[in-house]
Amino acid sequence: MKVTQKVKKVAWAKVVDLVLQIVDMGPARRFLIKKAEEKLWQGIVEESIEGLRPAQELKYAFVRNLLHTTDNHLRRGIMSKDVFHKMVKVFVRNVFIEDISEREIRKEDKKDAVYPSYLVLSPTQLCNLRCPGCYASSGSHARASLPWYVVDRIITEKKKFWHSRFTVISGGEPFLWQDEGKGIIDLARVHDDNFFMVYTNGTLINKEVAKRLAEVGNLTPCISVEGFEQKTDERRGKGVFKKIMEAFEHLRSAGVPFGISVEATKDNWDEVTSKEFLQFYFDEQGVFYGWLFQYMPIGRGYSLEKMVTPEQRLEMFKRNVWAIKEGGYNYIDFWNQGVMTDGCLAGGRNGGYLYIDWNGNVMPCVFIPYYVDNICEVYKRGGTLNDILYSTFFKEIRKWQSQYAYGKPPQNQENLILPCPIRDHHETIYEILKNHSAIKPSDENAREAKDDKTYHEGLIEYDQFLKQVIDPVWESEYKSWISKDQR
Repeated sequence: MKVTQKVKKVAWAKVVDLVLQIVDMGPARRFLIKKAEEKLWQGIVEESIEGLRPAQELKYAFVRNLLHTTDNHLRRGIMSKDVFHKMVKVFVRNVFIEDISEREIRKEDKKDAVYPSYLVLSPTQLCNLRCPGCYASSGSHARASLPWYVVDRIITEKKKFWHSRFTVISGGEPFLWQDEGKGIIDLARVHDDNFFMVYTNGTLINKEVAKRLAEVGNLTPCISVEGFEQKTDERRGKGVFKKIMEAFEHLRSAGVPFGISVEATKDNWDEVTSKEFLQFYFDEQGVFYGWLFQYMPIGRGYSLEKMVTPEQRLEMFKRNVWAIKEGGYNYIDFWNQGVMTDGCLAGGRNGGYLYIDWNGNVMPCVFIPYYVDNICEVYKRGGTLNDILYSTFFKEIRKWQSQYAYGKPPQNQENLILPCPIRDHHETIYEILKNHSAIKPSDENAREAKDDKTYHEGLIEYDQFLKQVIDPVWESEYKSWISKDQR
């Protein structure tokens, strides 16, 4: 296994070198891109025995799209060569090749150990906006924040223990976080061999901030939008859309790649999955990548009425597959594309992640607002980041993941278009919450939801309808690819 991983690492390193040449050999780009595509297809699709072919083709299409988008943005001058080189060295070489290979080797040495590939960290609950339905219940009133030394230690330890150099920063508004005179950009500068993706409302990204982001080169902002101007301002406040457009301009001028984060509800799903939306943000505005999150009924003012219907979700799935495979867009539907991640990523599973909020509470994911451990308390009693991985709560989630899909051969996996234990299989989380008294809600909204029987019954009923709509698609478009002798 160790030899195999070393061979894979060398093979991918050659792809990286080829990608770097694409920048430095302008006239030969198309030829080099074609060669890179061939190697990617061979490695991700033809040589893969771990996933269903349609899923592997989606993974290939996403990486291919990133390659073409990079070339396009370099030609347009909205990605600087210096930033590109830093991103390839840090994200592609460190995160994608070195970290993945090292974790596979470590798993062979310690069969029962788990190695998350990243974590989501919200260093502050403070925000300059107050959006209805905010999962974090953030606002200008919220003052809870983590100290610099805790955040710095988390980043240091996850690299040491997990060989993880990718970190997602959320909030609150991350660009408001300050401690010891340092903020998010300083964190990227101190940990310059790590790569950071920061979810932000974008209103604080001015010309100076964009310049600083270009200087560090290992942080990409992912800016929240709700659709076009009307939908965005309806939720985020009058004039916010214009501020986002200004932030886009500052980032383009500085050559910093940026993405968008989109929440789909029953009211805006059609707009945020339309071709007009994709053309405006990706083609016209220069968005590099996008994450589409379906509304999850947690946080401030949670409501099952805002969720997309099963029929809407199916149409979103079809549109998203088209966007990736045919449209050439780097736009991922977080739930519907569970086929690209072998299902749920929560609970600190191998290749997955966990979530730490502004109080230090450690949760399975951003959308499961319940916890057992607090990292600040773990540190006070002499523990480390590794200690938070083995709570009963996390182990129960990982047990369900392995029973459902993760680690199983493709022919034995359950429906990966429905990967989520709290949204798509709500009874799973509900039973865990009822059976383990040590699990605590992260805030009053989570406490209210936990005790709301109507809420749980509504989600369980929703899941039943969801299966009726989505299961036939899973059978026809994915399971049908498995030959009869594999069944």
